[in-house]
Amino acid sequence: MTNDEEKPTTFRVVSENSDRDIEILHAKQQALSHLADLAAAVLRTLAGSGSAAPIMPIVLRLVSAQRKLASLSGSFLAAEDEKRTLSLPEVELSRGNSERNREFEYAAGLEKIVNGALRRAAHQVLKEREHFGGKYSTSVIEEGIKLVVRSSAGPEKPKRKRGKPTVRL
Repeated sequence: MTNDEEKPTTFRVVSENSDRDIEILHAKQQALSHLADLAAAVLRTLAGSGSAAPIMPIVLRLVSAQRKLASLSGSFLAAEDEKRTLSLPEVELSRGNSERNREFEYAAGLEKIVNGALRRAAHQVLKEREHFGGKYSTSVIEEGIKLVVRSSAGPEKPKRKRGKPTVRL
């Protein structure tokens, strides 16, 4: 028998989420929260809202949260995490009745309007001319308006066929 075989086997309990992992997760959540707060404050300020929060304190909180995350994990937020946090929620078509389809059309229309307006606003903030004179942003906004109007009109009425009247005997 070797020395390894003579020792009794002991079990160790290993936590799946160590304290450090929990701290990293909490720091990441804080940074993502501050990033979303910053985006909302900037958008409200751009829109001229009187209730917009001051931007610089939020920037400083975000920087502090990013530093804490970097000290714990060795890196800042991943670009994919930033993108997911700053993306608008996607609208999903639900299968079912026409009322739900109208709700989907309405939500999809609003999403298009917002996306087009944000693209246009970004160019205005940077004092840039939009590519192709803003044709893309404008067409996206117009498509969104059409969807909203169509969804608000209610269900389509069946169209009657025009032509020669049929005579029944």
